[in-house]
Amino acid sequence: MKKNIRLFITGLMTTISAIVCLNINARIAVLDITSRNYESETSGDFSRQVYSAKYLCDVAGYEYFVTESLEEAMQEDFILFACMISNTSFSREELSGLADWVKAGGTLVVPGIKSTPTSTADIISDIFGIDAAQRPIRTNDRTIINWNPEFFSDRELEYIDEDNERATSIGNVKSFSFTPVSCDVLAYFNDGTAAVARNSYGKGRSYLGGTTWRDVVQRNQLNKDQQASRQYNNGFEPSSDVWALFLRSAYSKSQKLAVWKFTVPAGYTQLLIPTHDCDSRTAYDEMHYMSEYEKSIGLRGHYFLTTHYYSDKKNFGQSYLSDFYNAETIPKAAQLLEDGHTIGSHSICHFPDFNKVRNTDIVTRDEYAYRATCVDGISTGASTWAEIVLSKQIIEEDLGNHVRSFRSGHLCVNPDFNAILEEGDYSFQSCYTGGDLLSEFPFFGRLNNDWNNDQSRVLTMPLHISDVYNNKDGEPLNNDTWSTHRAPDEWESAMQKLRGNYASAILLIHPNREWKMTLQKKLIERLDPKEVGFYNFEDYGDFWLSRLNCEYSYSYNETSGELTITTDTKALNKSRMTFAIEVSGQMVNTVTICNEDSSESYKADLKKLSETRYLAIPEFPNSDLSVGTIGGESSDFRINGTSVYDISGRPISTYPSSCDDESILSGLPKGIYIVRNGSSTRKIKI
Repeated sequence: MKKNIRLFITGLMTTISAIVCLNINARIAVLDITSRNYESETSGDFSRQVYSAKYLCDVAGYEYFVTESLEEAMQEDFILFACMISNTSFSREELSGLADWVKAGGTLVVPGIKSTPTSTADIISDIFGIDAAQRPIRTNDRTIINWNPEFFSDRELEYIDEDNERATSIGNVKSFSFTPVSCDVLAYFNDGTAAVARNSYGKGRSYLGGTTWRDVVQRNQLNKDQQASRQYNNGFEPSSDVWALFLRSAYSKSQKLAVWKFTVPAGYTQLLIPTHDCDSRTAYDEMHYMSEYEKSIGLRGHYFLTTHYYSDKKNFGQSYLSDFYNAETIPKAAQLLEDGHTIGSHSICHFPDFNKVRNTDIVTRDEYAYRATCVDGISTGASTWAEIVLSKQIIEEDLGNHVRSFRSGHLCVNPDFNAILEEGDYSFQSCYTGGDLLSEFPFFGRLNNDWNNDQSRVLTMPLHISDVYNNKDGEPLNNDTWSTHRAPDEWESAMQKLRGNYASAILLIHPNREWKMTLQKKLIERLDPKEVGFYNFEDYGDFWLSRLNCEYSYSYNETSGELTITTDTKALNKSRMTFAIEVSGQMVNTVTICNEDSSESYKADLKKLSETRYLAIPEFPNSDLSVGTIGGESSDFRINGTSVYDISGRPISTYPSSCDDESILSGLPKGIYIVRNGSSTRKIKI
């Protein structure tokens, strides 16, 4: 009898253990209904819906999969429709099953409703809390979506807290309003009609919008927005990002505990990524000021070089550009590499009409010097291949480095641009501003910059703030105005708004004046070193590529509060990626990050970001100065003493050699630090 009782108790405890230890393989199911709608993913007015939905998931950071099967999608508890609902999308039986799925606790996100057959209007009305019998009002006249202040404190709208988010710009794209009945209207179009709704239905929840994903994502990335962009440079234009951030929050609200891939590496909540366009003789003469400053603070800057190696006056009888890339300046460029920085290409001729060039001739250095010039802003003899590929070959031949990144003169691009970047084996390009594209995060463009072409393999990394100010911006930035100019204030303001979305800031400064270095220094000294890290441009690109490729799963023990995240630890170590943890009344006491077979397992420190969000920062043993912003001895900022760096390699302070660890680390916040003295490097945890 006692034995039977013991067996019963043992079995009960096993059952309880299985309940409290949750193996969470939760994913977002992206439901592709293009074929049901008789639409195409690659052409037509409703193309690139699936791509846009996937991009929202990529930025949101959750695991997801794409399926055409409604049955398979309903195996998950969160479904994102890639396309709008139309007359042909679902049978009545399928919609009834979907309604039951939501009632049972599922969460459904749908971009909008194009049309509803009378036979299923009642079910759609129930799911979304609208009058689906009323025909959606389609128009191209609505330009803004205004989020409802009544719901600003709700979880779904937590990121929508800045003016340009609360008034989300869509431009003159197709929009579809609906008639609300019992739903919460989270946002209205600027004509007062409903734009975004939330409806509680049984134990579940539905969200309904009024625009296609392609018109708020892919359209903007192709720079084909319909007058939606409100500020080109030195501002904050997150109108594409709003939807990814909304998706992130809607998903986290639906889960007891959710984990997503953080958008910033190394435990920071933002990065500042300085880049420098060297496109004049004065830039080559003055860039050492910027290089030496960045080296002194342990920052690996990134320098885009214009390689204009011939004189237009000598070759064509008129002055467009001088031969400022020459035997005198090439050693100055080589010194950038000696100082630990990285170098990319900024074209050969820096043509102001590069967007109109449609020639891709393969030419030699000598041939190009006697055919390519510019008169009154109009180029002749230009070749996209030469500007992109030959410029890279010149730098690699002269400096011996591997050129991975490109920025065009005047940020001009043409239809052949992405294909030639691939031909040149580039990894990254930074030829757009975030304001122009209404998006602040990296993405892959399309060949020919067209809807129906394949994705480029080259990562687009929009820049956010720069020293480009002219008369139309108000006060120009020049030798007379720089000391009192508003630029550092605008840069800091833009960065604060970006940081609210955990978005980093790529800075462009032309290093053609010593005071340009002073302006960058002024910005850096304003930033909180615990929150904002300084990063190299290509390191950030590599981080983003690793983030996109990272797959993970997690389990959670409700009794002990232990969270285990399983992923590729070697890749995580190299990229210094971190995970955000969203909680809804759950307690996370410890976080362990391990690989699939648990042969590598590391504890993670927890950093509180908000009442419902934590950042898990792994304690990887190889996260030392050989990776990241320091780049080895050449950029050591030590002055005959002991140096302390944070885990990402950012310098904290310098002390006399005689200081002991207790004195050095006293007063520093909890964390992991790297202490260097001479050739000795140690890692210390507080």
